[in-house]
Amino acid sequence: YKSNRTLQLYSEKVFRRTLYISIISLSLDIVSIVGISFSDALPNFIVISICKLYIMSLLWEMVSVLCYVLTDLFSEKKHARISKIISAVVLAESVIVAFLPIHVFHEGTVVYTYGASVVTVYAFSIIYIICIIGTIFAFRRKINKRRRFAVGMWMTLWIAAAITQYLNNSLLIVGFASVIGMLIMFVVMENPESNLDRRTGCFNSYALSEYSRRLFERKKPFALLEIRDKGADEQDEEDISEFPLQSTASLAAANHELFVFRNVNGLIIISEDAELLRNVSDRLVVEANNQCKNCKGHFAVLVKNGEYFSNMSELTRFLAFVSGSYAETDNMLHIADENTIKKYRERAVIEQEITDALDEDRVEVYLQPIYSNTEKKFTSAEALVRIRQKDDSLLSPGVFIPFAEDSGLIIRLGERVFEKVCKFLKSIDAEKLGVHYIEVNLSVVQCEMDDLAYRLISIIEKYNVNPNLINLEITETASVTSQSVLLKNMEKLIDYGFTFSLDDFGKGQSNLMYVVEMPVSIIKLDYDMSKAFFSSPKAKQVVRAVVSMAHGMNLKLVAEGIETKEEIDGMNKENIDYIQGFYYSKPLPMQEFVSFISK
Repeated sequence: YKSNRTLQLYSEKVFRRTLYISIISLSLDIVSIVGISFSDALPNFIVISICKLYIMSLLWEMVSVLCYVLTDLFSEKKHARISKIISAVVLAESVIVAFLPIHVFHEGTVVYTYGASVVTVYAFSIIYIICIIGTIFAFRRKINKRRRFAVGMWMTLWIAAAITQYLNNSLLIVGFASVIGMLIMFVVMENPESNLDRRTGCFNSYALSEYSRRLFERKKPFALLEIRDKGADEQDEEDISEFPLQSTASLAAANHELFVFRNVNGLIIISEDAELLRNVSDRLVVEANNQCKNCKGHFAVLVKNGEYFSNMSELTRFLAFVSGSYAETDNMLHIADENTIKKYRERAVIEQEITDALDEDRVEVYLQPIYSNTEKKFTSAEALVRIRQKDDSLLSPGVFIPFAEDSGLIIRLGERVFEKVCKFLKSIDAEKLGVHYIEVNLSVVQCEMDDLAYRLISIIEKYNVNPNLINLEITETASVTSQSVLLKNMEKLIDYGFTFSLDDFGKGQSNLMYVVEMPVSIIKLDYDMSKAFFSSPKAKQVVRAVVSMAHGMNLKLVAEGIETKEEIDGMNKENIDYIQGFYYSKPLPMQEFVSFISK
């Protein structure tokens, strides 16, 4: 136990106290038996004193176990106060036991003690055992399950031994039961090797969980350095030589003021001395990258104020946020300052708002009418998501969409919009209103899903809506990142009756091959491209070329962002098929859209 480095947890300190008391109790048990065996040669008061010290040590042993169980329920300061109160009670009980009579029995090889002091110790011990077992059951959700199991086993053994010894005084097995109980507690809970990652010698994820929990409870300043292995997901779990951070871990572990943990992403190094960790962080990061021969490289995050976070889960989410935001920069080490933490917290607030809005059905769909130049009326609309906040204001899509995409919430959000559009189409007579279809955006994340077609078809079948009434919008980004998956889904959805449009054409790295390869029926000119048409001669020629190409391929064109009469007239001269923009209407709530299009 002493040969291995421990986490220096408060619970370990309490365990050591329990261990020392158990050793003292067992030693007194042996000495008392020797004393009784040689009582003829020893003064009576010495034999009696040793016997009383032994039975009093049993009380202290029971109390130490109770205090050990309570480490999961209270902070260090509160636990220390409670321990002092309990110790004062046991001290008073020990005084009572000391003044009560005790007798010794010695006949042949049979030796034991009896009398009022022994009975009193048994009575007090029963009370403590009841307290221990009651605490384990009453607070089983708060107490570490491994600690709960170990202490429960010890108490079971101790009760069995105590009953046996009480009924048969010649069987002195209480001390033996205590030894077995301590051994179980050591193996199950307090063996330092159980906190180690055997492949690297670092502390493991379980140790990180226990250490960080106590660290946050103490509310003391600490710093944390994460060195993330970019190829961790592809790491061979069986081959220690494949762990590229091995030498870095050894270098950090050589400093006993640093606690080095191995987790799924790489290494986490914690120190209560922020300046020390800052001074060694550059060296550790350089060492990590020097050892990176067959790996994808490393990215490190230094958090100088770990106490700014409420728990390790929040800090882990922050590390993931920083890694996702800064890992592709040229810097191998990012020092997370208050500004970085502020950005993360803003993101966390918005992500929580999105989650709450989904759970509380505060996601709303607005429809922006699209005007058909051919039919000279509004024939379709684009579905746009909005989030109604609790104060009844609307959260801007420009604020929450990027966070939803990064967090994966865009999947739930996209499906919620699709479902609300289906529900809306079910509630109206689209043909009577002259609505040919509603455009619904598919996010890049959705387009990367193998089961996209299945999920959308399941929703539309739930409402028994004609799929011809829905046009699905994809972006060029989606077609680039997941083209093969997207094409398979598009084929299934087109066969089912959906149509597709290519949104934001002209934005970013536009490639005409996307139009050729993607089975779309509509191309939507990006807002910036539509605006550039009126200010740039080159852009005007590009738009005209796109119009000619699209019509030559029997594709329809939509101009987005049209806001003035001049822009309307300009687009009409170029034979643009559809116009969408604030000139005709802003996005409207669904019922207002019905009223608008009915007029």
